[in-house]
Amino acid sequence: MIEKAGIPAAHLAAMTSMAKIAGSNRIISSGLIPHPVGDPSRSPEEELKWRTGQVRKALNAAATPLDEALIFPDW
Repeated sequence: MIEKAGIPAAHLAAMTSMAKIAGSNRIISSGLIPHPVGDPSRSPEEELKWRTGQVRKALNAAATPLDEALIFPDW
């Protein structure tokens, strides 16, 4: 619904294939199934760095014009 209203959105997903099936356009591979936006095995400092990187990826994806759904590589 957000994309149809003209507002770009990015989807952080552990299961990118399911996100694509669900209709997400900008998909970022993120984490593991029980922890899609975090990793409790990391130290707090590593966790913050990783999460910050994921948010940057999502912002870059949201700023990318698309004609069709895309799973963004791990950059």
